[in-house]
Formats: sequence, C-alpha cells, structure tokens
Amino acid sequence: MSDAEKGKNLAGHVCPWWLGYFLITPLRRILQSPEKILGSYVKPGMTVLEVGPGMGYFSLWMADAVGADGKVVCVDVQEKMIRALKRRAAKAGVDATIDARVCGAADLGVGDLDGQVDFCLVFAVAHEIDDVDAMFEQLRRTLKPNATCLVAEPKGHVGKKDFDNTIGWLAGAGFRVVEHPSVARSHAALLQRE
Repeated sequence: MSDAEKGKNLAGHVCPWWLGYFLITPLRRILQSPEKILGSYVKPGMTVLEVGPGMGYFSLWMADAVGADGKVVCVDVQEKMIRALKRRAAKAGVDATIDARVCGAADLGVGDLDGQVDFCLVFAVAHEIDDVDAMFEQLRRTLKPNATCLVAEPKGHVGKKDFDNTIGWLAGAGFRVVEHPSVARSHAALLQRE
C-alpha cells in the first residue's frame, strides 16, 4: 500500500519522551477525559491493548476500569515512556493490572495475545508508525472476533482525508467501521474485527 493509501504517515517522527509529561497533565481531562472517551468501550474483566501509551494517560484509567480481573497491555517503542508508565502505575496501585512492554518498530511483541484482546486503543500514534498496515495486521490477530479498536489521530498532525484513507484501508483489511465517536481535537473511528 502506498503512503497515500495508508494516510499521511509521519513515520520517523516519534513523540519525544519528555513531551510525555505534557500529555499526562490533569488539564488534558477538560478536552480528552478518559472516562468520556473510553467509558462505553472498556468494562470490568476485559483484556485491553494500548499501542503507544506514552506515560499512561489512558492506561491508568483503563486499569481501574477493567479491575483486578482484567488486564491492560501497553506497548511502546520508547523505554523511557514505559519506565515512567510503570512508576505511575505503581503509585496509582494498578501495576498488577498493567503489563507494560517495550516493543520494536516493526514488531509490537504481542504474539502471545492472539485472539485474547477485547478492546484496543491506538490514540495519536498511527501517524508515527512506519508500516501501518503491518501494525494493524498484528492488532487484528490479537483481537477476539467482534472485538473493537478505537483509532484516533490528532487533527494538527493528520488531515481528515488522510485519516479517512487509513480507515478506508482498514475497512478492507478485516475491520468494519462501527462509528465515528466525537473526540476533541481528533479524528476518530471505532473499528470492529470481522
């Protein structure tokens, strides 16, 4: 697939680890509340996969939401982000629920999750991935049949046409678009594994 078909890809531009501190500020909750964005998708006992969690802005909330019987697996290419996420999870008392992993640029390291994931979150990270179709193929394999994946991209980095091209490609690659939820300052689509 060409870059035009995948959508605008800023691969090679990975959010610097230190910017993660700005992404976990409590002020972000005014525009992007984890409860409002994810509350109808993440439930107790679920296994959730988050790609590019940074320092865990959504991860900590999801760990609370899935509870002790659930699991949140977080994968990020930046070791410093994962270390910060682990510290924050321990401080919040949800470290037993979060499995934080450093992954490779081409391999998410989630082969052990095939067919086990109930919900996946890809928030403001797809535009940083070199091979978006390979990433989503790995994610598709982790999802249970009919499980869902929320993909959101920042409007400041990804145009609507480029986002729609990516979602259109996914719709032909084993995913079905369920809805386009409203997420402040973002293009968003909820996809379901067919």
